[in-house]
This record gives sequence, C-alpha cells and structure tokens, in this order.
Amino acid sequence: MGLWITPVRAGQAIRQISLDDTREARLVAEAAVDRVREKFGAGVIDPAAIFGRAS
Repeated sequence: MGLWITPVRAGQAIRQISLDDTREARLVAEAAVDRVREKFGAGVIDPAAIFGRAS
C-alpha cells in the first residue's frame, strides 16, 4: 500500500485530514470552549495550567 500525494492549490482543498488523533481532540475541545465563552463570557473558562496544582 502506498501514499499518493497530489498538489492542490490554496482554496481547492475541502478539508485537511490529519493522522494525529490528539490534534483532532484538541480542536474539538477548543470549539467547545469557544461555545462556552460565547454563551457565558470570556472570563468563565481558562486553561487549567494558570490555576496551579490542587491538593
């Protein structure tokens, strides 16, 4: 089984596919965060890293 690559000009590609499931999961999470911020305001959700460790 081989990999076939065909050049595509900008604007022709319908969707960029990814072989990286981690990236796809992050994009889904980012979209969810964006919806929460739209509904409740920008200050209601932040990255967990800025809060420090619990315990």
